Amino acid sequence: MIRAGVMLMLMAGPVLAGPADLALAESRAFCVEQGGTLEVPEGETTLIDLTGDGIKDAIVSEEGAFCGPEYGYLGGSGGFMIHAVVGDKVQSWLAGAWLVQDIAFFAEDTTQDAVRVLLLGQHGSACNTYGAAPCVLAVTWDGEQFVSAAAR
Repeated sequence: MIRAGVMLMLMAGPVLAGPADLALAESRAFCVEQGGTLEVPEGETTLIDLTGDGIKDAIVSEEGAFCGPEYGYLGGSGGFMIHAVVGDKVQSWLAGAWLVQDIAFFAEDTTQDAVRVLLLGQHGSACNTYGAAPCVLAVTWDGEQFVSAAAR
C-alpha cells in the first residue's frame, strides 16, 4: 500500500514551489550563508492580478524579514525587497511600499485602453535626491517581464 502511494506521488510530477518560496529563495540562501535562517512575518504574500489577465499573481514582501540568529533585519531606511511573482517568474525591487493601479492615458482627446501598473515607492536616492523625497518607480508587464522607462 505504501509503495502504491509513493508511485502515485512520483507519477504526479514535481511539487511546484509557491510564490513565497520562489521569491524568498535568494534571501533564504543569503541567511544560510550567514549561519542563520530567514524568518518572515505572516501575511508576506498578497495575491493580486499584476498583469491584467484576470489571473492572481503575487507580491511577496520582505518587510520585517529577519535573518537570525545574528545577522538581523534585512530591510532598513531604504526599504525592503518586494518581489512580484507572475507564474514562475520573479522580479524584485528595493522599495518601502507598492500599489497596483489601472491607468488610462489620454491622447488627442481619446482615452487609451487602461494599463495595469505596479507602482513602487522607493528611497529618494533612486531618484537622485535625498532619502525621504518622494520617489516612485512604475513598471508594467510586457508579457514576459516587468518593464520601465527607468531601466533604459
